[in-house]
Amino acid sequence: MGSLALFMGVLVAVHGAEGTGDLDQVVLQLKWRHQFQFAGYYAAVQQGYYREAGLSVLLLEAKPGVDSAEEVMRGKADFGVGTSELLLRRAKGEPVVLLATIFQHSPLVLLTRKSEQTADLQTLHDLPIMLEPQSAELLAYFKYEGIDPTKLQVVHHTFEVFDLIAGKVAAMSAYVTDEPFRMKQVGVDYMTFTPRAGGIDFYGDNLFTTEAQTRQYPERVRKFREASLRGWEYAMAHPEEIIDYIERNYQPKKKRAHLEFEAEQMRLLMHSGLIEVGHSNPGRWRHMANTYAEFGMMPMDFDLTGFLYDPNPRPDYRWAYWTIGIVTVVALIALGWILPLYRINQKLRAAKEAAETADQAKGRYLAFMTHELRTPLNGIIGVINLLRDSKLEAEQLHHVDLLDHAAQNQLRLINGVLDYAKLEADALELAQQPVDLRQLVEDLGELFRVVAKTKGIGVAVEFGAVPAVVITDAIRLRQILGNLLANAVKFTAQGEARLSVQAGGVLADGRVELRFIVSDTGIGMDAATLEKLFTPYMQGSPAVGREFGGTGLGLVIARRLARAMDGDITVESVAGEGSTFTVAVLAGRVD
Repeated sequence: MGSLALFMGVLVAVHGAEGTGDLDQVVLQLKWRHQFQFAGYYAAVQQGYYREAGLSVLLLEAKPGVDSAEEVMRGKADFGVGTSELLLRRAKGEPVVLLATIFQHSPLVLLTRKSEQTADLQTLHDLPIMLEPQSAELLAYFKYEGIDPTKLQVVHHTFEVFDLIAGKVAAMSAYVTDEPFRMKQVGVDYMTFTPRAGGIDFYGDNLFTTEAQTRQYPERVRKFREASLRGWEYAMAHPEEIIDYIERNYQPKKKRAHLEFEAEQMRLLMHSGLIEVGHSNPGRWRHMANTYAEFGMMPMDFDLTGFLYDPNPRPDYRWAYWTIGIVTVVALIALGWILPLYRINQKLRAAKEAAETADQAKGRYLAFMTHELRTPLNGIIGVINLLRDSKLEAEQLHHVDLLDHAAQNQLRLINGVLDYAKLEADALELAQQPVDLRQLVEDLGELFRVVAKTKGIGVAVEFGAVPAVVITDAIRLRQILGNLLANAVKFTAQGEARLSVQAGGVLADGRVELRFIVSDTGIGMDAATLEKLFTPYMQGSPAVGREFGGTGLGLVIARRLARAMDGDITVESVAGEGSTFTVAVLAGRVD
């Protein structure tokens, strides 16, 4: 750290470093030039969050050819902002440690001019393409589409969108927060190919450091992370103020309108207000590692231990175990207190197991919450994509109504998301109220018809002799059926998904049995998959999981909700012919 401290002393007057004094001096290497993309770190400086943490932070912008991860590994910076390729570095033995995830979805896309020549990735196979370093997820996307990345005509990336506009290249790697704005400015129609279309949904702009930092300076790392995340929360709540600060202090190359465009696109990538800033799901990193492994970019089942930073590590009780061991030996030799010590040991083991069980429950709860927030967002994103390619005629106004409907569903889910913790304790309280059954089902069918239309399949809804109004929990029922319809559409390439509503007998207490049958003509399932279908985190074969995405939790949640409504979910399926899910719940009747 000696040379780094000297370097800091020379640059202390540069914008981005606070007055040093007795503060701990550290360097954060950004991954590109000063712009709103790094707003959270500017806000942490402006609001004094770093200073409150006892830190003086220098923010170093990057230029073409500068790899932020390489700068941190070489000791030229203490912290950095990097892509999902941090996983690949870890697999190569580099001591990379992920501190926090800023973008829930990677902003990296392949940008082309809109033309028949660039209608899909296949047409780009023999054309010149500019790919920047750290574009492994794009290469994986090409492999997913059956294109050998080693045979692509990759040329030097100039980071100038005008080379694409002028036709010097057919496509270029770009950020949805940046280059599309320039294309719009000059009035050039464009297309973006996102790896998310191939189920390659990676994190973006990850804050990281090294094992040496976490080991030698644990308090510094903890405080830097906390101050940075506070900065991000402030920046996304006050974008105009932070843009003013960037323009005054960092002389960005972008105009204000461009910075505002960047802020709005980042809000979509971060799910600002919905997902906590910095949230990082270990299960999703496992999925990302498996995706890289399937494409031969890193070993299969690579151990991620040590890669994900734990801001709240458990205390090291090894000293206590050693003490207990010594006391045990002395006691056995001197006093023979075998039984009392055995009881003490049993109590310690029970406490340890109880703590581990609590951690597992917390992990399941967080995974449930992530899955249930993402499901309705997929519907919203599907409508937004339709709007982007339309001219807001009557049909597009109809789509806007559907978008609003999906957003309202999302709001209700967020308000009730904490109830999921009660599922584990069988203490979920249902909100029983009169529900227009036909309207609820018709609305769901209309919402998923929009997504199905983009795949060229249909969504049909049919009713038997069912009560017009029933007493039930509308939010939970919509949640169950929405999950099953989403799966039916996702796994069906041709044909249709169908939701049938039927009524069974009336019980002695006056409640009626409702049956909702969701069937599709999709890929179906074999007996082995059916056997583990309702097991948490299970998704069938890795290839299916990679192609269609998901966490393997949706059906688990749906079944538990159905059982909480005095019902259940059963399934019948044949591989290659489709699946039929039957949801049976009990509901009160309205006379």
